[in-house]
Amino acid sequence: MNIAFGHTNMDLDCLGSLILVKKLFPDYRLVRSRIIHPIAQNLYHFYAQYFDFLNPKDLDGEKIENIIIVDTCTAERVEEYFSHIRNSEPAIRVFDHHPLANCDILGACLEGGNFGANTSLLGKMAMERGIQLQSEEATIALTGIYADTGRMIHENVCRDDLEVAAWLLDMGASLKLVKSFLETIIETDQLVALNQLLLVMNTQLIQGHQILLSYLDLPENIPGLAAVVEKIMDIENPDAYFAIFFIQKSKTIFIIARSKKEKIDLHELLHIYGGGGHQLAASAKITNREGPAFYDEFCDYLEQTLKPATRARDIMSETAFSMGEKMSLLDASLFLEKADLSGVPVVDEKEQVTGFISLRDIMKGRKAGVMKAPVSAYMSKPVISAEADFTMREIERIFYKHHIGKLPIVEAGRLQGILTRWDFLGYKKRQSGAGK
Repeated sequence: MNIAFGHTNMDLDCLGSLILVKKLFPDYRLVRSRIIHPIAQNLYHFYAQYFDFLNPKDLDGEKIENIIIVDTCTAERVEEYFSHIRNSEPAIRVFDHHPLANCDILGACLEGGNFGANTSLLGKMAMERGIQLQSEEATIALTGIYADTGRMIHENVCRDDLEVAAWLLDMGASLKLVKSFLETIIETDQLVALNQLLLVMNTQLIQGHQILLSYLDLPENIPGLAAVVEKIMDIENPDAYFAIFFIQKSKTIFIIARSKKEKIDLHELLHIYGGGGHQLAASAKITNREGPAFYDEFCDYLEQTLKPATRARDIMSETAFSMGEKMSLLDASLFLEKADLSGVPVVDEKEQVTGFISLRDIMKGRKAGVMKAPVSAYMSKPVISAEADFTMREIERIFYKHHIGKLPIVEAGRLQGILTRWDFLGYKKRQSGAGK
């Protein structure tokens, strides 16, 4: 027998991957986890017949020749299947979009790539082989992609995710159904947890990152907490959110984390606690620890471990032109034309930045026929500037609020560099992996 399965507590991306495995490798039987993640239960119940799952216990006594594992490369997350596989030495093939360097499944042949969703990895293979899908199968796969890419806005989204999504739409996938399966905050317990978390949230600036933290005691585990965490991410828009839950009944701690920045690598951060996931979404389970003490320890861990945020000094141009207050508008116009600039900061005799002169400002003087007037009479003031240690979040607020194209970077009032909107947009593109 040849079989295929995903990680325990199967989510939407896991189900999307498996529906494509069934088309790519029709001689493999799918095996379901004993646990279906709450976020995926509705889709599973509607489309169970399309998977035709075996249960892990059905593997007892079977000779397994080949195994395909999807959406994980961690042995602990597939232990429930291997505990039923005996008297076999199967060949193992893993398809996973998570970091493969941490694979601890012995003898596995690994296949991965730069995909926002694991379903996209297998969807790319199906596209290239010209495989045809039923509309229901395409809907299952598209739901998996949209779930793991944050509806295509997570920074790990790549071109292949979009191409596979377009192909699935051509195969008849229903966006209306995809949306309905992604509406995950529907249970009363989830809404109660959401309101409790909103009351106990704590925002901290750690290494220049805006980090949202919360700690919540729960009598027992609530299905769908990850969906609650993602909803708060949408509401509060921090750089990262770490939600820590202490389940009193089982004396277990759960960490559910989401990030919007590559510098906050959640897979790396939670690996020390036995957690897993990828850069922007990860979780961990900790036993035999008291909740409040662990929360304090974890906050200290973040202080020591997080990489510093990018600052204005990291992306500004250090070679910045300026001109004196007493320069005439005519000379200023010639200076800007020669330097091919639209505007520069203005400094006084003590090299303090006092304003900003632009071609638009000079045009006002030209229309008034006063081109011999000093630039101080027509420059924009007070000058809008930023300090070199401002974070990108602070820089973004300045650009959006003041609608300027160039931002002087100053220290003690003296010009240190210039940061343009194109510098900022270039940084944002690099963060999102554009062009990969």
